[in-house]
Amino acid sequence: MNFKSKSTFISYILIGIALILGGIFYAMYNKEVLLTFNSAEKMYHDGYYFTSAASNDTESIYSLAIYDMIDTGYGTDDGKSEVYTVFGDDGLYFLEANPNNAKIKSMLEFFDKYASEEHPDDEPLPVRYLIVEPHTDSTSILSTIADKVDPDSTFRNREEGKLYDDFYISQTSLTKNIAFHLAVTLVIMVVGVGMIIVAFTRKSKNADTYEKLCELDERLRDNINELDNIADYVDKSLGAYVYKNHLILNTKFGFDMFNLNNLVWLYHNITRHKMYAVITVGIDYALQINMFEDGRCREQRVMLTNNKKAEDAVVSLITYIGMNYPNTLIGFTPETKQAYREFKQSHR
Repeated sequence: MNFKSKSTFISYILIGIALILGGIFYAMYNKEVLLTFNSAEKMYHDGYYFTSAASNDTESIYSLAIYDMIDTGYGTDDGKSEVYTVFGDDGLYFLEANPNNAKIKSMLEFFDKYASEEHPDDEPLPVRYLIVEPHTDSTSILSTIADKVDPDSTFRNREEGKLYDDFYISQTSLTKNIAFHLAVTLVIMVVGVGMIIVAFTRKSKNADTYEKLCELDERLRDNINELDNIADYVDKSLGAYVYKNHLILNTKFGFDMFNLNNLVWLYHNITRHKMYAVITVGIDYALQINMFEDGRCREQRVMLTNNKKAEDAVVSLITYIGMNYPNTLIGFTPETKQAYREFKQSHR
């Protein structure tokens, strides 16, 4: 079979595979985010932990190990932001967070309860983990808070485990990042799988149409090019033929056949692809073929060609069908649109 759509089938398969591989590559490229599963503890043990050395890296997100947490009593009037002092791996930091956040409330309750209990001196300190991002103190408000919680600068003057008042950290989450990267990965891969499915579906439909054509004339089996010699209408540039009252379309978009005795309305669509909304960079021609078969209307838009110079050939094909099948509505006009609407209503 000499199907013009064979190259399109191969192209769809290759593009589909490329998209699937692209989705996998995108996921691998962003695996550090995806594989955290938004777990602060997992991030920490994977090496993305926060220390004072990362205080200037305000574009990154870390996991903070917290060994104690104290509410400083400073926050916004609307109650949506509170400043806490947290004990981390190499010092004390100021943490900004929403006091109504369930995880913040749970951590405060946990450390308050722990502090009220007696524990052996050799017992390891409890630890909780929080996803955070660092910020510079552009307003210098931390110094004011530090003067209140550390009035004699005892903690600020320490060599080790000091209180840092030149930056702060805020609670954050990787939920949106994970959702975004996961969505992009899935969309790319789904489109790739979709293209492969479309390719095989189209290939199967082509085979079915080919069998119907051979039923119409067995001479065409394994000799489809014979249509060039025996069809009543031939346009090789479009891949369009009219033979035994059938419109046969052998294009790079597929292999289709329509019984013109059942044709109700035929017109063509022109889609212009523009760059910067001005420059036409491509034109697609399609046939709108509305049939009445098996007691119902069947409407199908069939891509024909994207050759910019094909309009005359498309018009000639439609004109030929209109002349030889006078009961068919030809062209898109208010009159043909109304006539088709009335046809549908009368054939329900």
